[in-house]
Amino acid sequence: MIKQFLVIFIFILSILSVGCAYQEKQSAKAGKVAPITVENFDGYAGDGRTLKQVFTDVPQRVLAVSEPVVDDLIFLGVQDKIVGISACYSKNFAPYETEYAKFARLTYGSGYPSKEAVLGLQPDLIVSWGSLFGESALGSVEYWHNKGIHTYVMTNTVPTRATGRRKVENIVNDLQQLAKIFRVEEKAQKKIAYLQSRIAKLRMHSESIAEAKKPKVITLQYLYGNEYFGRTANDLTADMIELAGGISLDDNLGGRKSVEYLVELDPDMIIVIDTATTPVAGKIKALHEHKVLKRIKAVRNNKIFVVQHRAFYCGSERTVEAVENMHKYIEDNF
Repeated sequence: MIKQFLVIFIFILSILSVGCAYQEKQSAKAGKVAPITVENFDGYAGDGRTLKQVFTDVPQRVLAVSEPVVDDLIFLGVQDKIVGISACYSKNFAPYETEYAKFARLTYGSGYPSKEAVLGLQPDLIVSWGSLFGESALGSVEYWHNKGIHTYVMTNTVPTRATGRRKVENIVNDLQQLAKIFRVEEKAQKKIAYLQSRIAKLRMHSESIAEAKKPKVITLQYLYGNEYFGRTANDLTADMIELAGGISLDDNLGGRKSVEYLVELDPDMIIVIDTATTPVAGKIKALHEHKVLKRIKAVRNNKIFVVQHRAFYCGSERTVEAVENMHKYIEDNF
């Protein structure tokens, strides 16, 4: 009698378990899941302070601003939640070309949508850069939270005084956080782990290279006659250089500097940033034709490596690919 009772009891429990699992799946499809709390950042308007947000539902209507953001959401397999994209004007990440063609664009070129256009989209989540959450672009994080709309600010775009140096590993952190928000942690686990392993492999290789054998590398984003625009030691480019096996000469100042400073540093290699508004071909040509810069080691030996703007700012899977290519370039040339 007791055995029969136990069998019936276990059978009922199994049915309840299956039923609960089914209900959970159905609820997740409908956006209804257990609430989670996520720590993220304010934008530049709030100086990058940390904020907590409670997500009671899976986001169903997402505005993704900039290519790295779109890349990350496709990487996680939640592109079906994207109802609009904006500020996507550089080269698309090749593996995702087909997906990009499906998205509705709120703006073309480098412009950002008005608050009215965003509200008309009725998003429940806006994912973007810290610098774009300000009155001159999308509006502050606080503004959207007051409207009941969640935000997610990518870690490598928050003021570095709040987060410290920008790192390639922060890309993984963002993917893990977004996977949590969309409740796809289990589904995305293997892909994220593989990306982590690629970064770890690069870090291990770079640390095994003797300092004396590492090329000294500097970043150049713009060239204005007798001045150039560089990046800082806290920027993602510095970490990318070190991860690839180089020594970063990007200092704490960044910004516009005299070309004479570049001559004094005499780098072994220059990273030139390719942007949609200032194509790289013109910059490389200008370097070779510049009466001063053509004498420095990197230009003289034509040791110039190109990085897409969207690979170095914010970061996504394409950033890791860029570092892998840079690592190979360093191995082959130094």
